[in-house]
Amino acid sequence: MKLKSILLSAAICAGCLVGTVGCSDSTGSIGNVGDITFSAGDKIAEITIEDYGTIKAKLFPEIAPNAVENFILLAEQGYYDGLKIGSVNDSMMQGGSLFDDGTGEKALINDDGYFSNEISENARNFYGALCYDNDDGKNTARFYIVSNSTPQDITQYDSEKLASQAETYGTEKELYDSSDDEYAHYSWLETWYTNLSQMMANASDEVKEKYNTVGGYPFWDGGYTVFGQVYEGFDVIEAIAAAERTLDNNGGTTRPAEDIIISSVVITEYAEPSTSETSAAAEPDESAAADETLTAYETAPAYETFSADTAVFTAEAADESLAALQEFDLSTVETEAS
Repeated sequence: MKLKSILLSAAICAGCLVGTVGCSDSTGSIGNVGDITFSAGDKIAEITIEDYGTIKAKLFPEIAPNAVENFILLAEQGYYDGLKIGSVNDSMMQGGSLFDDGTGEKALINDDGYFSNEISENARNFYGALCYDNDDGKNTARFYIVSNSTPQDITQYDSEKLASQAETYGTEKELYDSSDDEYAHYSWLETWYTNLSQMMANASDEVKEKYNTVGGYPFWDGGYTVFGQVYEGFDVIEAIAAAERTLDNNGGTTRPAEDIIISSVVITEYAEPSTSETSAAAEPDESAAADETLTAYETAPAYETFSADTAVFTAEAADESLAALQEFDLSTVETEAS
């Protein structure tokens, strides 16, 4: 156990997150920390929801190459077409479950049927983040989009207490054989909290300001793979978030009362506008009102938020909440105030 703690501490000191593609650089321009920019050839996911509209997200192959490749393979094979948005709460909308119960999904990127998390400090759970749901760190096909637009003060997270909790989970996992499900479960929690501790400790002013401006769900940082960012279709996200809900398999109310169907997921490439299109776009639109300049982030309604000042968790509370996480019912996450 002492060796485990030394290795985790070394990873934090070295600036490397567990489950990443190398060490992340919080000053980089890739990801969703800064403004979303586009270059010719960028991969775009167009997620069309029946009766709601289309959500467009830029994908991040530089940050999460396996996640992006897997999502593209699934989309190109029509996997998502006709499946449901099976879980909705005040923080996210989740889809891609084959049997609508969090089971049956397989990744296409390899023969294992899953791939490990890809974590980066440049890819956060901001409002509109496109992410993979996972089972103890194993990603398959389920995805979620963060729908919480309430400002978040991440300075309330105590990175030292989160690191201490990670060590507690590391101790818990050693009570089981490495082949046991419980071992995998606590190992994932240990990794998640180690990453979360570091990501909060190293958060730049830009990260803090963005969470405090656009909202999101910072508690999921370090535990789930963020592989894209929505830039168009926030009205669709808000409409789905406002849909009536009914009881789910865990006794919560995250299941949409009426089926919300994914019509299609199409992958396109961003193309630079032609000279004529650029010139036309530059012409002033005199019919447009001067006050119609707010971004989708600024006009999105607020939702009840996860309280960052309760961001120290006990193993018991996490165990209770992680049962619900198997179907990604994250509205049931319980915390214990420090």
